[in-house]
Amino acid sequence: MVNVNSEISTGQATHELWQAMLAHISQGVCVYDAHGCVSLFNPCLSELLDVPPEFLASSPSLREIYDFQMQRGDFAGAPHPLDQPSGLASDADDPAEPTEHYLRLKHLGRTLQVQTRRLPGTGLVQTVLDVSDYVQAEAGRKRANQLLFATQALAELGGWEVDLLREQVTWTDGVYRIFETSPQDFSPSPATIKPLHTEDSQAVEEASYQPSGQSTSTHEFEIEMLTLKGRRIWLHSRGTTNWVNGRAVKRTAIVQDITRRKQTEMALRDSEARWKLALESVGDGVWDLQVQSGEQYLSPNLLRMYGYDDGELQASVAELDALVHPEDVGRVQHDRQAHLDGLTLTYSNEHRVLCKDGSWKWVHSRGMVISRDAQGQALRMLGTHADITERKTADALVWQQAHFDALTGLPNRRLMRERLVQEIKKCRRNGHKLALLFIDLDHFKEVNDTLGHDRGDDLLVEAAQRIQRCLRETDTVARMGGDEFTVIITSLTDESNLQSILPKLLNTLSASFHLGLDQVFVSASMGVTVYPTDTMEVEDLLKNADQALYVAKAAGRNRFSFFTPALQEAAMQRAQLTHDLRAALPAQEFRMVYQPIVTLATGEIHKAEALIRWQHPKRGLISPAEFIPVAESSGLIVELGDWIFAQAAAQVKCWRADLHPEFQVSVNKSPLQFENPNPNHVSWIDQLRVLGLPGESVVVEITEGLLLSTSNGVVDQLLKLRDEGINVSLDDFGTGYSSLSYLQKFDIDFIKIDQSFVRDLKVGTTDLVLCQAIIAMAHALGMKVIAEGVETLEQRDLLKAAGCDYAQGYFYSRPVGPAEFAAMVQKSDEALREAA
Repeated sequence: MVNVNSEISTGQATHELWQAMLAHISQGVCVYDAHGCVSLFNPCLSELLDVPPEFLASSPSLREIYDFQMQRGDFAGAPHPLDQPSGLASDADDPAEPTEHYLRLKHLGRTLQVQTRRLPGTGLVQTVLDVSDYVQAEAGRKRANQLLFATQALAELGGWEVDLLREQVTWTDGVYRIFETSPQDFSPSPATIKPLHTEDSQAVEEASYQPSGQSTSTHEFEIEMLTLKGRRIWLHSRGTTNWVNGRAVKRTAIVQDITRRKQTEMALRDSEARWKLALESVGDGVWDLQVQSGEQYLSPNLLRMYGYDDGELQASVAELDALVHPEDVGRVQHDRQAHLDGLTLTYSNEHRVLCKDGSWKWVHSRGMVISRDAQGQALRMLGTHADITERKTADALVWQQAHFDALTGLPNRRLMRERLVQEIKKCRRNGHKLALLFIDLDHFKEVNDTLGHDRGDDLLVEAAQRIQRCLRETDTVARMGGDEFTVIITSLTDESNLQSILPKLLNTLSASFHLGLDQVFVSASMGVTVYPTDTMEVEDLLKNADQALYVAKAAGRNRFSFFTPALQEAAMQRAQLTHDLRAALPAQEFRMVYQPIVTLATGEIHKAEALIRWQHPKRGLISPAEFIPVAESSGLIVELGDWIFAQAAAQVKCWRADLHPEFQVSVNKSPLQFENPNPNHVSWIDQLRVLGLPGESVVVEITEGLLLSTSNGVVDQLLKLRDEGINVSLDDFGTGYSSLSYLQKFDIDFIKIDQSFVRDLKVGTTDLVLCQAIIAMAHALGMKVIAEGVETLEQRDLLKAAGCDYAQGYFYSRPVGPAEFAAMVQKSDEALREAA
């Protein structure tokens, strides 16, 4: 009979023994009975599965445990372990062969290895091991291997090892890939590798493996080999060799496929050769700089450019820099370094280089860095030198012509203005003043017309030199054109400093000029304005100086005039007058008046001088002395002169019908009308023909200065007047510079004695002697004489006694309108008839 209690006691003892043993195991252990329920487990199981021990002690089935974990989300969305091929042992399984599966506990981030073994008879035993660290390490290893494989593939790298004792060769996947094969298709060995060498690659290898007396030596070389497909490739090999007693026993190396780099280098060399050949063929010199060493290749063309033979210049950047002009070398080095530092896309610089013969040659140097190291430091730089001496010379000539006067070598208007702007900036910084002078040579036109333009040019050159000698080197003298000069006197601390400079300029310009065999005299008129006293703007300074010059010339010339506010006001009035003058003719604001020219012998009036008057709508009557100069300076005199002639021609036609059949009207013609005729107007000759008037009905009055003109157009017009029978009268005779030869050349009909000789005419005076001489000379030349400005009976009688032909002046009448003039003539004729 079996002792039940004894069996129970033995079972409990066995259970307790198992519990004690399992408690010290680092794996989780669980025993399932025949019904698949937990019958035994250790604490480690509860900890690994994170399942309460009370739950396990309740003898749950394996499914219930998995259901518990499933509901908790342990399996990261994976299927139920019992619903997938889990490897759980079945009845047919060999109990000696355990099955294995893995559980991923999401909330713990833990991976468990579960092994299941079927127990003899019925029941299961499971062991659970935490393999999280191993799984992570294995995953990391796989990632590292994948990264290594990808990196080697991208870098076209591989590794090999040669056991020289056993004659065994080991290749990595990268090497198989480089040689275009696989481990399945090729077994590397010294014998099988040998056919992959080219003609000279074996020699390169052998020369690279040299003992160093140490147990280990290094090697590095580039060789050309063949792939298993027969394609030529270039390899870079770097590695070590182990030596025993001077014998190589093992060699390990990393190899890289550098075929594309080699092809690029060869293509670059070919390209460089073609590029250098092309540049040499067009005459450019080529240089090639090794930046780190400073060594520089200079092409034959470049050496010839500077007159050197091959070998005469040291091939270094320092040697070539030593030939650069001292004023340019700093800029050359700065621009080159900026490109080497990566601050500019290309290097470009124009500078001068000293040639072997001592001359300077302008070159345009261009270049570009074509190679840098891993840190971005420049290694190699290529470039050219192009000879631009002719272009620079041409540019300098163009600049010279654009900024300097060709005759005197002085700065011209453009350069003067640029310097004036710069000097004003300096004055603003240091608080100094400057003076701007406009200088105009008086009577230069007469010298030019009488002695010729060559002598006039000589005078201008000497005048420029005289002005420069009166000034400092810091001052600027410029020629504005013609006989006009501009002076900028800088760094004035006080305007009183000008009081010694200005008279000095006047005196030096009024001294005689020796022009060949001729000695001539001119003088100068100067307008002066001061910055910032008068104004602070460039344009205003120029206007001020011009206005002051205008005043100096109007005051009698050979003097200087400072700008004043009154000048500014006068200039504004002239500007307004010019504006009003443009509108006056269309607005019919002008009217004609006539002053009688009386025959002294008989008192008859068969002549008159046509004069214009301006009835301004606001200012009233404006004197011709005020608006005629404005009309001449603005160019309006041409249009105005044509209007005057048309009015006078129409009037003389009437008076020839009403007063006298041979009545004449004198019309003044400005020199500007001769020199700049209106191309659109009907000529005076044609106007007379339209009116049916003979040329003798009009007398054209000109000034003496017009006779000196060398313009062919002026000469032709005067001769045409003579050919048409139009008389010519020389106005203001005695005040100009005409000679007798000019009087004869142009067939002058009348000479008008200027009123300055008549004004103080008395018995025994010099004026009377001069008038008598002029009258006698004119009559001897077949000309008649008209005396202007006759205001007294004594003047009339003296002129009549001297044989003067005609007289006009206030003694007879002021200029009057046409109706009043006709009445006056009729009354005079009646009086003469009664007296007869």
